[in-house]
Amino acid sequence: MMKKLLASKPFNTDFAALVLRVVMGAFMIYSHGWPKLMGWEVKVEKFTGPFGMPNNVALGLTIFAEVVCCVFIVAGLFTRLASIPVIICMAVAAFYAHAGDSLDDREGSLTYMAAFIAIFILGSGKFSLDKTFFKR
Repeated sequence: MMKKLLASKPFNTDFAALVLRVVMGAFMIYSHGWPKLMGWEVKVEKFTGPFGMPNNVALGLTIFAEVVCCVFIVAGLFTRLASIPVIICMAVAAFYAHAGDSLDDREGSLTYMAAFIAIFILGSGKFSLDKTFFKR
């Protein structure tokens, strides 16, 4: 048993992909996307659109990434494609919206960005709708 724990070979990358997709996607929806969607009227006035983008467009794209794309990621459907908007959204949050903030204040968006980059690299795995529909 100790030999397996010390080995560099992964136990099960498909199960790891499932756990990472479901946990990170669900946390993103629950903690970030859903509150923005439900509080649209209040959020749109305070939301800062990056690069001169109108606030309502920026908030809409953020909600798309944090809710719609994360639903696809949790389900394992078009996982790599769906992770791209989330990665971009977290990069904008970390390096634009919180550019002058301390690392502690940017830690959440950087952590999410790293997790969704890992999801992009790993793919959806065999426990996914991608595997069911596309047999890859």
